Amino acid sequence: MLCGLGHKITLAELTDFLDNDVRAFALQKKMYITRAGAFTGQLFSFVPTQREVEQKVFVPGDRCMPFVDLDLLSFSLTFEFMGQTLPHKLFATDCNTARDMFCLYGDEFSAQYISSDPACRDLHIAERDFELPLKMNLTGVSLEPIFDKVDFKYGDRILCRVYDWDKGVIEVIPILEHKLNPFQISADDMERHKWYENLEKALIASFDSMGPCSGIEEQLANVFYENRKELCVPNCGSIHEFLEISKKVGMELFGVETRLWFKGKDVPAVGKWNQGLYEETGRAIPFFALPDFVIDCYIKDQMYEKKDDIKEIIEKIIPKELPISKEEKDMLALQIENRNAILRKQYNWFADFANGSLRHRALKLFGEVGSLVFELDCDNKELDMLPQQELVTLSQLYTHISRILEILSEDSECEEEEACAMELSLEGMEMNFEDIKPLLISALDKVKKNRFNVI
Repeated sequence: MLCGLGHKITLAELTDFLDNDVRAFALQKKMYITRAGAFTGQLFSFVPTQREVEQKVFVPGDRCMPFVDLDLLSFSLTFEFMGQTLPHKLFATDCNTARDMFCLYGDEFSAQYISSDPACRDLHIAERDFELPLKMNLTGVSLEPIFDKVDFKYGDRILCRVYDWDKGVIEVIPILEHKLNPFQISADDMERHKWYENLEKALIASFDSMGPCSGIEEQLANVFYENRKELCVPNCGSIHEFLEISKKVGMELFGVETRLWFKGKDVPAVGKWNQGLYEETGRAIPFFALPDFVIDCYIKDQMYEKKDDIKEIIEKIIPKELPISKEEKDMLALQIENRNAILRKQYNWFADFANGSLRHRALKLFGEVGSLVFELDCDNKELDMLPQQELVTLSQLYTHISRILEILSEDSECEEEEACAMELSLEGMEMNFEDIKPLLISALDKVKKNRFNVI
């Protein structure tokens, strides 16, 4: 594919790319399998809620995680029953139920996924600071064709098989499990109980080897792929059911995000899954070379403020705490000068007016976060003395601001709702940063005092 586009890449570069791409799983002998190859044909299931059964509809929500493409939103998935595509149907619900249906994305992101639903577009959720209304509709999938064929009731299960991963097509099979005697335990119940035990063991093993991963979706993808023979079976349970009964695994806060972890325990910032990285960098948080889009943002910010000072850009880009040689500084200056000349030819201040103010605000916070990162110059043994959740939050702030800057580095103007969402996000990040900064600085002062020995 890359050759067809005219790009050349070495084997080492390709291997590094695939090793760090969550859409591929590594096999033996430098071979890889994509998510599409890994999950096409695999089985998973869920049980519609009583309210869904009453309305003869189900909402996909996060129930298809991690088997479908993460970029395909709930309302865009296609479900087929006996060769027939199940039509869309609105599901009337309340805000708490809606959040529960998207909870695996994390409470911090669930409202954003819900707001992308066409049924919610008139609600302007971003302008409401992502507060959901008490009553709302979600785009669901009609159960009526299934009701016409079988005696489907509350307590029955929908078994799913990924048919076309790229297009998000899923085959469904109703599994009738409602009973006259709810205390009777069947062979299927016993097998599903074993399934929950297997999932719990697999997740706990993944916590030890992989840590909290980049998100719940990646954690589940790795676990289900590595244990697909035991977990992707006809008598499988669902992740939601598992979380309700598990005494060892739960959803825990990880900075400003949510992860699957040991129930009731804090998710640490550092463990043996990433210890080597911190030993190599010697820093509490790895701070990599700035991507091109961040440099572009600094240049455009100067043009927005009607300035032209390369030295000032360099001072903003390089934290005072970062030791850098004259040769490295000269190379950076040359890169900025060349990029500055290109961008100034096509820059339009009036077209950039809306994005410019957001970009300026994001860069200010980005610089403050970067400076604090370099102040936290601790070795591996000293990391335990820093507050772990605040350390995680700082790392997440750096990542989230980078994503905003990547969007704002483009020439196209953001839509009003997207700009409003970014402004609210920045406001929240600024508050988070002000909350964690004094705690981290205080802990750092104690670390520095412990470095001195009285002789």
